[in-house]
This record gives sequence, structure tokens and C-alpha cells, in this order.
Amino acid sequence: MTPDSPRRFAAFISYSHADRRTARWLHRAIESYRPPRGVSAEPLTPVFLDREELASSNDLAESVRSALQQSAALIVVCSPAAVRSRWVNEEIRFFKTQRPGAPILTLIAQGGSAADSFPPALRFEVESGLITDHPAPEPLAADLRRGADGRRDALLKIVAALLGVGLDGLRRREQRRRIRRLAVVSGCALAGCLVLAALAVTALIARNEAERQRQLAERKSLTAQRTADFMISLFKVSDPDEARGNSITAREILDRGAQQIDHSLRDEPQVRADLSTTLGEVYTGLGLYDPAQALLIKAAAAPGQDAAGRLRAALADVDLQYQRGDDDAADAAIAKAAAIGATSPGLDPLLQAQLLVARGEVAAIRDRNDESRRDFQAALALGRRIDLGELRPRALEGMALNEYYANDLPAAARAFEVALRARTDYSGDSHPKISDSLTNLGSIAYRQGDSVRAEQYWLRSLALDQRMLGADHPKLTATMNNIGRVRLEARRFAAAVSMLGQARAIQLRNKVNRDDGMIFTASSLGLAYLGEGNYRAAEPLLQEALAAAVANDHRLHGPVLTDLADLECRTGRARQGYARLAAARAITANRYPDEPWRVALVDNVAAGCLAALGRMPEARALAGRSTPQVLAHWKPATLYGHDALEREQRLEAQPPGS
Repeated sequence: MTPDSPRRFAAFISYSHADRRTARWLHRAIESYRPPRGVSAEPLTPVFLDREELASSNDLAESVRSALQQSAALIVVCSPAAVRSRWVNEEIRFFKTQRPGAPILTLIAQGGSAADSFPPALRFEVESGLITDHPAPEPLAADLRRGADGRRDALLKIVAALLGVGLDGLRRREQRRRIRRLAVVSGCALAGCLVLAALAVTALIARNEAERQRQLAERKSLTAQRTADFMISLFKVSDPDEARGNSITAREILDRGAQQIDHSLRDEPQVRADLSTTLGEVYTGLGLYDPAQALLIKAAAAPGQDAAGRLRAALADVDLQYQRGDDDAADAAIAKAAAIGATSPGLDPLLQAQLLVARGEVAAIRDRNDESRRDFQAALALGRRIDLGELRPRALEGMALNEYYANDLPAAARAFEVALRARTDYSGDSHPKISDSLTNLGSIAYRQGDSVRAEQYWLRSLALDQRMLGADHPKLTATMNNIGRVRLEARRFAAAVSMLGQARAIQLRNKVNRDDGMIFTASSLGLAYLGEGNYRAAEPLLQEALAAAVANDHRLHGPVLTDLADLECRTGRARQGYARLAAARAITANRYPDEPWRVALVDNVAAGCLAALGRMPEARALAGRSTPQVLAHWKPATLYGHDALEREQRLEAQPPGS
């Protein structure tokens, strides 16, 4: 593939396992980015993200090589860990070899100089597939390090390069778009602060409390009233008649509040600190990290704060650094918050639980899984005494993901079941996290060989997504494909045709053309029709899937060739089908070196074709060699196991010498 060839991926993100959180953020940010009005460009989707570092492999996986060859650009997340990563260096070397002249962009996550954070294949030229000692031109670099670009500007640098437009022009258009959007959320900023006021006022209704609690309630009530008065004042203008009907953006309101806090609340440090924390949280939610940081520094430095106020400000800083993608700063912030909690006896247990969950999440992104698990468990232990609210399902979901990524499938299944019940109890049965947990449970069951249970989970996930997203949403097709496939493998052909037909109809209505999901749906639906004996319906689907697989250099190329050859040999075109299997065998062996049953399946289909050609001794010998290999992977009642066994038995039933 050359730089001018049609591309399948807008970009390929190469990263070290230690930088996976930054890579995930970049992947979501690019795929969700929509160019502002006036910028004519294709959407930047899909973007390939390979989460694993292939630690168990001796070479780049075939899917990774294929994606690199079909990517319009390479984005490297640079850091000292990337320099140490064999796979990041290998992906850069392979991309330079296969896609000479294609753009290579970098996102510096950590490190000092280029030598600290740029892998060798990035710093030096690659010739004939080998890294030379000739320095390469330094690629465009976006910089996430403290004091550099920040997330917003770093993303714009990457996006501008991918779109092929000027950075300054894109920034100006983005600024105009952000101003329009901020007007919409101005009411949300006020609502968030008024919620704080309402919570504080609620404390005033406590009866028969000790004197300390009564004084605390009075102080909270005063703080809430002053907070409400302050926020209302931000919306007042000198001439209401002049302002009526005009837009006031949330950014303008926030900036006005940040400027007035010190002046209006000079004599009320507690209120000033609480408001600084609240406005800092709002700025963080809007992605305005620098002003958020300034406000949270003020909140932390305000005199006269109680432990709860200081801890709340510290946890807001943890969230800021987490959203910013600065894992080191998030680690430092959670350590500071933990120190406040450790030296503050009598702290509100709910605030303690919030600290533990935040610490567990930060530990998880730093790969400290044992520490993460302990923090989640400690937070849940507090739930025996208090109502944790949303913190309980959040902690349980975090623990389940820990087990899943540790590849402990039985423990992960148990943990997801517990998290699923907790999320349903707290959020009802229509929360997106429920669908996520059901999908994960289905994947675990399928990997454990329990297709019946996998289908049950996926059916529940599908019903929930249909209720939340509507019956025609493209996201549904992935789950429908999973369900259709397990039905096909169980030889429930009519049920598979029904589900896969629905998925295909959604794809056609949404103009899905030649992507991974479409190839999967067309090939599986064709195979289901083949199983029913409906060859007229099966053949055009398999031909369509084959054309798309060839055009996209897709991993299903060999399997679809095999299925099409099987159909031809069943319908009087055995010579044509048998000839097709030679190519199918070579492609399958190359694509699936670690799955010998796939090549055995090609041979087994070839045995059927040889029988149709009257070459019975060859057919019997080939079936005798291939059938045991297929049955070693598939049970006799499954699709491939049944077909292989049936071919061998049919051949054995032929008279000797025939």
C-alpha cells in the first residue's frame, strides 16, 4: 500500500502499555472530533488503537501489521516508556517501511529531550526495513507535559495535521464554536452551585444534635446562603432591558465569578474556599484546566478551612489531573488528599469513601492492581455503615475490570455480576454501565466456551441498547453479530438468519459499506443460508463479503473463500471450488498461524470437493487427516465439527474402489 492508496484507518496510534490512558484519551478525542463549520474534511474515523503490547508474541500481530498498512497516518505517544517498548519501535519501523512518505505525528506524554521520549525508529531514518544511524527530521510534536500545549491545543495540533489545515485557522474556528456551546451550559454552572447550597441547607434541619453538629449546620447554612447570593449576583447586569434576549456564555459567568471571589468574600474565607473549589470543578468539567488549577490552588491555600473543605479541594485537584491526563500529577494529588484524610479524625464517612474510590481509580491507571483492589474493598466496607450512593457500583465496576484485565475470567465474571446488580439497584435498568457489564459478561462466557450463557448476556445487552438508543442505531449491530454468530456455530440456522438479517438491514439503512462489521455480517449471514441449504441466498452474500475482504485486506479473506468454495462444490461447480481452495489455504495459513484448525477446515472442504470430482482415494485420505484436527477445536454438534464429521462419514459409506 502506498501513501496514495485508499485508507481504512484515519490514523494508527502506537503507544507503550504505561501510556495506555493517554492513548485511550487521544483515540476518543480524535474519533469524536467534528471539524467546525468552514473546514471541509472527512471525519477522522476510524482510528486504530492496539491496547496490548503483544508481550506473548515474537512479532507484530497480523491485525496490527494490516492496520499499519491501511492507516493514513501514524501517531506515536512518546515517553521514556515508549523508548523502552520493543513494539512501539517495531510499529514505527514497519510503518516507515510500508508507508514511505506518509505522515508521522507525535504526542509527547512524558520525558525531557527527544532522546528521552522518541524511540530510535522515530529519531533515525529507516532504509530497506532497517534502522540506520542517519538522523530523521523531527516530526510534528504535540506536547502534554506541564507548561506545554495542554490537552486542547495538543489535540488541535494533531487534528490540524490529520485534516491538512492550518493550526491557527482551526483554532479560530474552534474558539467561535466553543463560545456558542458554552452559552448552552451556563445554566448548568448555576445549578451545580445551587445544589451545594441545597445540601448545606438540608443540614440545618437536623434536630437534637450535639452542639458541635448544631454549629456546623449553622455554618453550612450561612455558607450556602452566601454561595447562592454570590451566584445570583453573577447573572445581574446593569441594564436588564438591554440584556434581555442576549446570550451570556458560561465562560463569561465563570470568569466573572472567579474575578469577584476575593473581592466580594474577603471576610469569609470558608465560603471563598468552597466557591473556589466549586468553580474549579466546573472549569474542569468544561476542559478549561488552567483556570481550574488557579482556583483550586486558591481553595487549598484559604485559611480557616475545616478538613472536609481541604479534602474536597484536594479531590477536585485529583479529578483535574486525571482529566488532564497527567498521571504523575494525579498520583501526587491523591497522595496529598490521602494525607489530609489520614490526619483528620471524625471525617464524614461518605467523603472517606470518595477518597478511597478516587485512590483506587488512580492506582488502577498506574497498574498498581493490588493497591487498587484494596482501596475499592475499603470503600465498600464503609458501605456496611453508610449509604455509598453511586460510589458503590463505581467501586464494584472498577474491581471487575481489574480482574478482567488480569485475565482471571472466573473472578471477573463473579465481579461483573455483583457490579451489575449494584448498578441496577442504584441506577435502574437503563444505565449505559449496565449494557457494558452485560457485554463483558457475554465475552467472558464465550471465552470460557459457554456460548449459551454468552448469548443470554448479549440478548439482555441488546434489549437494553434498543430501549436506550432505538431499534435502528448502528451500535446495535456489533451485539447482533455476536448473537448471530453463536447461533450459527450452534447450527441454529433460522435463528441466526433472523438476527444477522436484522443487523444487515440496520447497516444498509445507515449506509455502512465495507467496514469490519459489514464483512462479518455478510459472511456470517451467507454461511447461515448455506447451512439451511438456501444456496441462492448464500452466494451473493459470500461474494459481497469476499469483495469487501479483498478490498480491505481483511482477516476473513481466507475463511470466506473457503465458504464460497464449499458452496460451489455443493452446487455442481466442484472444479471451480477446488481451484479456489488453493488460494484459501495459503491465505488462511498466513493469517492464522496459531490456529491450525482453520487450515484443517480448508482441507476438509477440499475433501468434499475431491469427492464431488470423483477422486475418492484422495478425498478419503484428506478427510482422515483433517477431521481430527477440526474436532480437536469444535465439538461434533457445532457447525464446523458437524460438517467435518459428516463429510468423513459420507466418504466412508462409499463402496471401496469407488
